[in-house]
Amino acid sequence: MVNSPERVVIVGAAGFLGRAVSRYFSRAGLSVIGVDIVAAAEQQPYLNFYCCTDLDSELGQILKEQRPTYLIDLAGNANVGTSIQAPRFDFLSSVNLFSSILDQVRLRSPETRVLFASSAAVYGQPNLLPITEDMPRQPISPYGFHKVMCEQLAAEYHSIYGLQVASSRIFSAYGAGLRKQIFWDLCHKCLAGDIIRLGGDGTESRDFVHASDIAQATLCLLRRGAFNGESYNVARGIEISISEIAHRVVAAFGENKERIVFSGDNRAGDPKNWRADIGLVSALGFKPQVGIDEGVAEYVSWFRTLR
Repeated sequence: MVNSPERVVIVGAAGFLGRAVSRYFSRAGLSVIGVDIVAAAEQQPYLNFYCCTDLDSELGQILKEQRPTYLIDLAGNANVGTSIQAPRFDFLSSVNLFSSILDQVRLRSPETRVLFASSAAVYGQPNLLPITEDMPRQPISPYGFHKVMCEQLAAEYHSIYGLQVASSRIFSAYGAGLRKQIFWDLCHKCLAGDIIRLGGDGTESRDFVHASDIAQATLCLLRRGAFNGESYNVARGIEISISEIAHRVVAAFGENKERIVFSGDNRAGDPKNWRADIGLVSALGFKPQVGIDEGVAEYVSWFRTLR
């Protein structure tokens, strides 16, 4: 393990994005300190890993001991549907947690740069594409509203306490290891052998960004971002329809794309179309590397190894 002068604490290190970012940062030569409320399945990327039973009381001591250059908050619920069913849970795992993180940094490690993993959900359904960071925040789910609150906390702690804080508005994240959302559902439905039924009408679109590209953008932001309470879009800047994604996953699985049927029903909290303007993060050196065909092939290959 390289003992780098750059030390990063990753809160939520055992989650999907936490694991991807930890691996990327470790390979880039940073000293990675993982923090989560569950044990990490992979110990190798970490200089240290802390499995916390009470993050409020334990994070301050971790910051005091480690004095990290950076802290990334990748913890909390990442499911819009869950936030609608259990808004209090979503609030506690996002707003309440991030408030605690910021206050512990203020008290224990005020020189640490803090990056909050926000979401494109803060935009809701925009009236214009591509989506720029200065467009209105109009969330349509508790998940989106709570991400807005966290961004406001970032601005508060920068303005009042002088902390270096920023937010990354991540669009539709995917990659090997993600056990939910459309790629996961499609692969399971391919195995079932019946009609592949999906919600919506297929014209819905997303800006899918691979986990490794999110990790690359994250490092660009930490090293070169302003950290004055601002937010940055993290995406590929390419819009692709759900119908096209479905056909690509089914084709990669070796199944007949004629099996795909759309119900026409729309889920609460889901926007119709997304495409990001990534000019701000690109100006910091970010260049997406994983195309959608490569990403789909990787995901299907990983899924097959599970079966």
